[in-house]
Amino acid sequence: MNAHFTKSSRFLTLVTVVYTLVTLGATPAAAQTTYQYEGNPFVVFSCGLSSSGTGTANCPTPAPANPNTSYLATDRVTGTLVLDAPLPANMPLQDVRTFAGFALTLNDGQQTVTDQDAVGMAAEFATGPSGEITSWRVIINTGFPLNGGVATQNAAFMSDSGTLACCDPTVPGDLARVSNAPGTWTVSTPPSGPAAAVADLILVVGAPSTGLTTGQVSSLTDKLNNALASIEAGLNKQATNQLEAFINSVQSSAKTGKMSAATAQLLIDAANAIIAQL
Repeated sequence: MNAHFTKSSRFLTLVTVVYTLVTLGATPAAAQTTYQYEGNPFVVFSCGLSSSGTGTANCPTPAPANPNTSYLATDRVTGTLVLDAPLPANMPLQDVRTFAGFALTLNDGQQTVTDQDAVGMAAEFATGPSGEITSWRVIINTGFPLNGGVATQNAAFMSDSGTLACCDPTVPGDLARVSNAPGTWTVSTPPSGPAAAVADLILVVGAPSTGLTTGQVSSLTDKLNNALASIEAGLNKQATNQLEAFINSVQSSAKTGKMSAATAQLLIDAANAIIAQL
């Protein structure tokens, strides 16, 4: 019972510290979740004006043999979705552009476009029981005059496409596509544990909102970097001693008025929370 209480207390202390860091304006290194998309190679390419005289014809011949397209047989759609927190499990298809930390980048082998470039955009995702992406509709269109962009979707239909220019006869089409062969999304697990916590604390020490001088930041960061190196080497006792030295230095600065009591307590609580994990 006592052991359970101690473990829970340490967890709550660490959570409290993390939320305090956020209010100070420091972004923890472990906060963001990154999803990576890898599509299949394009198999259909633009081949000039269609026989009807409107629209762009498609054919299976890529560049450089096909002068009507810039896309190669090896080109494909890849993408990166970044959020401050993982997508929830069993989420129905919905727009995630309002989710905290949203950032989207797509590449088709010939161009890279981001949510900052978009004139038109869709960023809809659905997840399975483990929070994995199971369905999506992701489009970034760069607008007039070339109407270019990159897209991947497997919701209403399955298609990855890249467009540098569209479409004949107004604009000579330069595009590529693969259908009915969706790629896959993988998620990068945010770092966790004492090493990640020390990395977070280094960011906090250097945050302008702490009001520390350049000399203070350098001295405290050196101590934390030494502790980080010890943790990564498996020398937890040595790391504990180095973190305690960090705490002593913070306490000394607070006593002499070189650091505010609030900042000192924040840094001490964070360091003690890391020691509790070692």
